[in-house]
Amino acid sequence: MQQIRLNVLRSKPRQRDTYRDLCGSMYVSIIADNSYLHVGSGREKFEVDLKKLKEIYARRKRIDASVLKELQLKTGYSEFASTTMGTVIPGSSVKGNVRARLELSFHGFNGNVRSCFLKASRLTKLAGEGESGWRHQRVWGETILEDRGFPCDYTKMDNVCLICDLFGTAGLKSLIEFSDFIGLNVRLEALDLPYGMKVYAAPQGSEFSGEISFINLKDYELGLLLLGMGIVNGSTGRSVILGRFKYRKLMDNKKFGRVKYKINKINLSKFSDKLAIGNLTINPGSSIEGEKLNTICRELANLSLKHFQNELRIVDEVGILEKL
Repeated sequence: MQQIRLNVLRSKPRQRDTYRDLCGSMYVSIIADNSYLHVGSGREKFEVDLKKLKEIYARRKRIDASVLKELQLKTGYSEFASTTMGTVIPGSSVKGNVRARLELSFHGFNGNVRSCFLKASRLTKLAGEGESGWRHQRVWGETILEDRGFPCDYTKMDNVCLICDLFGTAGLKSLIEFSDFIGLNVRLEALDLPYGMKVYAAPQGSEFSGEISFINLKDYELGLLLLGMGIVNGSTGRSVILGRFKYRKLMDNKKFGRVKYKINKINLSKFSDKLAIGNLTINPGSSIEGEKLNTICRELANLSLKHFQNELRIVDEVGILEKL
C-alpha cells in the first residue's frame, strides 16, 4: 500500500465568547463490557495486610526478610487512576478516546479529509503481524496510511479542521469538555499478567459516570460526538476500545479494554437554541431521558452520518480485533 496525500479541509474556527446553536451537557456512563479495564495513573502500589503484619510481629517479635516473605506483599502493581473522588477514568483519557476515534473514522474523499491527525506519526507501510502497532493498523486500515500533512496549530495558522475546532488544539479552546468519570462502587482486582506485568483493573460490569459539556454545536455535530462514543442506534453504544491493553486479544485468558458508552440524559442550557429533530424537541433549559432519549440519540447519529456521507465510516474495532 502506498501513502495517500490528502488536503485537510480547514476554516476559521467559530467564536468561543458567545453562545449560539446547541449548548448543554450529556450525563454519560462508561461500562466495562465483558472485559477488564485498566487506565493507569503512572504510579505503582505497595500494599500490606496490617492485621496479618500485627499477628506475625506478635509471634516473632521482629521484622526481617522472612516476615516480609510470609506477608506476601503486593508490590509493583500499576495503579488505576484515582483522585480524591476515588477510582476514575480521567476526562483527558475519555476526550482522547473519542477524538481519536473520530479522526480515524473520517477518511479521504475526492482528495480531501475533514480532520488532521493531531498526534499520529506518518507511516509509509503497514507493520507485519507481530510487529509494533500491527493490531492498531489492522483495525483502522488504509486510513493509517493517509498523509494529512501537519496537524492544526492555531498559534501558527488562522484556519483549523473540524475536529480541532470541536476538540481544540494549540492556541484554541475546546467546544467540548469532559469531566473525570468517577467509578460507582468499583472494586479493583490485583492481576498478575504475562511478562511480569501487574495491574489493578476494574472487572467487567464496572461503571464510571461523568459529564460532557458542549457549546455552539450544530445538531449534526452533536450527533458526531455520539458517533465518537460508538453510539448509533440508541442511547447505548456498541463495544469500543479504551485503556491499556485494548489492542491485545487476551492477557492470561483475560480480555481488556472493551467498554460501552451510555447516555443517561441530555440537558440544554438556557442559552441554547432548541433542539428539534424528528418528532422530538428539547427546549432551552430542559432535558430529555428515558425512551425519548433513545430515539433522539439515534436521530442525531443518523443525521451526522447523512451529513458526512462518503466521508465518515463506522469501524467495528472490537469485532475486527476478535478476528485477528
